[in-house]
Amino acid sequence: MDLAAEFAKRWPGATVDAARIPSIAEGDQRDDLVLASACIAGIEPAIAELETTVLAPALAHVRARNLGDIDEIAQLARVRLVVGDAPGLASYRGRGSLAAFVRTLVMRLALDQHRATREIPSDSIETLVDRVGADPELAHMRERYANDLGAALQTAWRALAPHDRFVLDLELHQHLGIEQIASIYGIHRTNATRRIASARAAFVSGTRDALRAKLGIGDVTLDSILRLMTTSVRWTALASLDV
Repeated sequence: MDLAAEFAKRWPGATVDAARIPSIAEGDQRDDLVLASACIAGIEPAIAELETTVLAPALAHVRARNLGDIDEIAQLARVRLVVGDAPGLASYRGRGSLAAFVRTLVMRLALDQHRATREIPSDSIETLVDRVGADPELAHMRERYANDLGAALQTAWRALAPHDRFVLDLELHQHLGIEQIASIYGIHRTNATRRIASARAAFVSGTRDALRAKLGIGDVTLDSILRLMTTSVRWTALASLDV
């Protein structure tokens, strides 16, 4: 029986686009392989079955371990599994159960998110601050305030609401665009833009507050330090909220 016929038998009435049906590997888990293939082909009843019988238990496994925002993890998992040119389900080969495969993927996403909530990676901090270059004033400011600014960025990152950290992690660390972020959330591009702008504003405000408190300075001095040290393109985009 070919796959289209299997799909029609398993999910009666489902619309099947033969051009979207991927081939499946031979494996011990034939039913799971068929389900994965049908989800990649976009068959809605199959995706609903995956959600209730496979993804939901995997998310419950993560929820029990309190590893992150379960709603954010669920949204990202759905996209990773079935969306894009190389959906995660395409790498499933039927050597073990589909449930175990999805649980592993979800756990990895949860652990990545858990790590992201603790601190902003140091290489990301470097991209938010310009290189010293030949400017002696900038070099002096960097030497004097670099550690304080890095600490302020970390403090602001940890203080963000989980949903703000998540969307900024997608933008700053995973380098996803607005369309991709909108797809993860299942929202319109305009709403995704607002969500990113809100998270950026909170991060910039938190950084300013943390640096002001650390150095005991006023806004004029604070603005001077930030103007000299954060002239990178990425910081300018972040601070301008230009999305």
